[in-house]
This record gives sequence, C-alpha cells and structure tokens, in this order.
Amino acid sequence: MTTDTYERRLEKIEDKIDKLSEAVVSIARIEERVTTVLKQNDRFFDRIERLENRVDLVETHAAASQKTVAFAERFMWVTIAAAVGAGAYFVRI
Repeated sequence: MTTDTYERRLEKIEDKIDKLSEAVVSIARIEERVTTVLKQNDRFFDRIERLENRVDLVETHAAASQKTVAFAERFMWVTIAAAVGAGAYFVRI
C-alpha cells in the first residue's frame, strides 16, 4: 500500500474518532439535562405530597367544624321551639 492510502485511512479514523468524541459530549449534555429534569420531578412530587397533607388536614378540620356547627344549629332550634312553646303556654293561661 502506498503512503496516500495510509494517510486516507488515518484521516478516516481521525474523522470517526472526532465524531465519537462529539457523540460522547452530546450524551454527557443529555445526561445532565435528564438529571436536571429528574431533580425537578422530585421537587414537584415533594410539593404535591405536602399539598396533599395540607388538604387532608383541612378536610379533617372542616369535618370537625361541620359537626360543631350542626350541633349548635340543633341546639338553637330546640331553644327557639322551647321558647315558642313556653310563650304559647303562657298566652293560653
């Protein structure tokens, strides 16, 4: 083989090595982006979990408040009914 043939083969090998190095750099960039996206997802999941916990707490408090309001409303109606009944009794006498 001649020197030109060796030089062409060497150039092809160098070109392929250059392309491989570019591919490795691209893979590293993509890996960095994927890592960033995964970290963002983890943060979003943490925030969603905290929000779910807060919603659960608010629902618990709302249920307790609803029971208290229902009891107060019933007590008020019983008191009003007793007052009306007492008033009717005294008017009749």
